[in-house]
Amino acid sequence: MAKNPIINKNNNDINEHINYRQPMYLARSSSILYEILNKTLNCSLKKKDRQLWQSYLDIGLQQHLWPDQFYTMAKTNDFDLCKQYVMNYIENNKKLLNHCQFELTKQEQQFQTCPMIELSFEQMEQRLQELVNRERKYLSKRNNDKLIELIKFKDDISEKQLLTTISASPIMSNQ
Repeated sequence: MAKNPIINKNNNDINEHINYRQPMYLARSSSILYEILNKTLNCSLKKKDRQLWQSYLDIGLQQHLWPDQFYTMAKTNDFDLCKQYVMNYIENNKKLLNHCQFELTKQEQQFQTCPMIELSFEQMEQRLQELVNRERKYLSKRNNDKLIELIKFKDDISEKQLLTTISASPIMSNQ
């Protein structure tokens, strides 16, 4: 797409007379911005993890069964102890999330007093794009992994139910 020099000159003239407020992300150094985004994303990932474990708990309670890996993690064969293990895991995750949010707020307040390092718009845009692409790849892989875990969890429950059904049904003999 070719740029029209007349339109470009007119836009530059207009932009020189307008005093736009600079967005906060452009007023921070890239390392500070990266830290803030990284902490925010880690906290949001913890929330997703908590939601996944809440799904595990809901399904386990509904089916009154746990996959073998949960019994192994809880180091027990007792349904109620395994349920308590999952509930404790969720509660610890909530506490960790709250701590993350507190630390993020505290650090955000500290960063407001930091000196600013000037970067060109192009440098900032390039670094932000790199960060977004990297995090997008990471989140996509992590979400796919969590979906696979949830499907495996449901498959394990179905397998146990089928085994229980087969074990309980009378054997039919050929006449």
